[in-house]
Order: sequence, then structure tokens, then C-alpha cells
Amino acid sequence: MRNDLPQRWLTKLDEYLHRPEAKYSNLSLADFHNNLRIRFEDGSNIYFKYAFYLKDIELKEVAVFTEHCGYHIFPFCLEKVEIVDIHSKIVSTDSAVID
Repeated sequence: MRNDLPQRWLTKLDEYLHRPEAKYSNLSLADFHNNLRIRFEDGSNIYFKYAFYLKDIELKEVAVFTEHCGYHIFPFCLEKVEIVDIHSKIVSTDSAVID
């Protein structure tokens, strides 16, 4: 995944991997424990199983990293990012991703 990740996201991913609570210095199964629903301003949405996300205020982007489907980078045209449990219950919401 790191080989084709845009350079502008390599630093953010390294910061994530080297955070104090990280168990490993590379991505592992433990990183992909959430399901994410991203809702866009136009009412559409996308759902990722086994994923996590990082946001960069300066870049005005959100990067979603998935266990099986690589990474996806979205501009700040998002209404919100929801972390969803296995029963489709929203665990947390990040709505600070609107430009």
C-alpha cells in the first residue's frame, strides 16, 4: 500500500503508525477493525468494511485505508464520516470534514 500512496500522505501514515498506542510499525490487522460510512454533501454515501481513516486539515483531504481494497482519498466535500459497528449502529461521527 505504501508503494503507491501519494507522497503527501506518507508522512501522515507514518505519524499514525508511530503513535504512542501503536503496537506495530507497519499496518496490521489490528488497524482495520472499524467499518466506515462516509456521507457526501450531495446525499450519496459509501461504506467500507475493515477500515480506518485519517484526515489532513492542510490538504483538505480524508484518506480511507482498507484491509482488502487499498486506500481511497477524498476531498473535503464530505458531510461526515461515521464509524459503524457490526450491528450497523453508529459508534462515532466526525462531521468536521466539510470545506
